[in-house]
Amino acid sequence: MRQLIAAFAMLAACVGASAAEVAGVKLEDTLTVGGAELVLNGAGARKRFGFANVYVAALYLPSRTTNADAVIAAEHLRRVLLVMKRSVESESMLASLHEALRRNNGSAEMEAIAPQLAKLDAIFLAIKSREGDRIALDFGKDGSVTIFYNDQPQGML
Repeated sequence: MRQLIAAFAMLAACVGASAAEVAGVKLEDTLTVGGAELVLNGAGARKRFGFANVYVAALYLPSRTTNADAVIAAEHLRRVLLVMKRSVESESMLASLHEALRRNNGSAEMEAIAPQLAKLDAIFLAIKSREGDRIALDFGKDGSVTIFYNDQPQGML
């Protein structure tokens, strides 16, 4: 599960932020997730071909930090929020995620997360994202990941 957190943290390309607007997307300073208040830690835009915005990713944590290892190792609630800037085929998003995971993990790590990755794939394949849609991944204290599409729960890993 930590590999999934790391992959989404990398996708967020998080830099320090407070009230932010990224690529025309206004991001909330704080969110309440599972009864806990989370603060915007950073955000960035995923670009394709160097200029076309695909999505804006934001990372919400209990408190701001610049220590990526601490974010990955943490056992507290956190959210990665993706706000789509264009319609994207689910297969394309998953191919990018799988590639990022392969670049950053060995075969043993990939084998260890294969069951969770298969569940993630099934959830994302059911999502037909369009511009403006919001995909949230809530990483729980217990290591679970709950996925929301436009604020509607889609499944848990």
